[in-house]
Amino acid sequence: MESLETLALAVPVRDNIIPEAMTNSVRKRALGLEGEPELAGMISAAQQGDQSAIEKLYHRFKTPVFNLAFRYTRDGAAAEDILQDVFIKVFTHIDDITNAATFPAWVYRVAVNASLSHLRVRNRQKSVPLAAIEGRLEEASYDADSSHLRKPIEDAVGTLSERLRSVFILHDVQGFKHEEIAGILGCSTGTSKSYLFKARMRIRKHLKIKAIEDSSC
Repeated sequence: MESLETLALAVPVRDNIIPEAMTNSVRKRALGLEGEPELAGMISAAQQGDQSAIEKLYHRFKTPVFNLAFRYTRDGAAAEDILQDVFIKVFTHIDDITNAATFPAWVYRVAVNASLSHLRVRNRQKSVPLAAIEGRLEEASYDADSSHLRKPIEDAVGTLSERLRSVFILHDVQGFKHEEIAGILGCSTGTSKSYLFKARMRIRKHLKIKAIEDSSC
């Protein structure tokens, strides 16, 4: 059985951990980022009150938005609530969208903010295995089949500040690139890279400390 100390050393400090087999087009499709002309048409129709277009936009983004909320909350019911809140806000303010290219980043920014707001008012977090949600991207950094490793990682991510946690989840779990994260969080690409490095190092430190505590028991 792999130890926590070994796991801590396995947390990457390199920049590219998304599976090589996952092409950019597959990644974009999974996150709802593909097909800008089609997206522009759906947004325009939705702004005119086209119910079919509204439903298409919802179905295009519901899975990645739910996955993102679930990564923050580790609670399926909470993620469902956040999902509904996000799309209520999205469709309430969809008339404000003038550039379809900015729409996905805006949707994810709303989702991140809603998730963080939920965490601020919640007194404690429930532990739900990462593998419990369908439609997620594969975590290349970790062995997703090792249930004894998932909770320590989840707990370590939970200790991060809001900004570090957001960048870590968006990049290492959801599969966004730094340029996309910069658009979602309103920061520079360099800041996103810096936050990701700090997040990974703090997770490694947390896991090493946990390994030492466990070995002393």
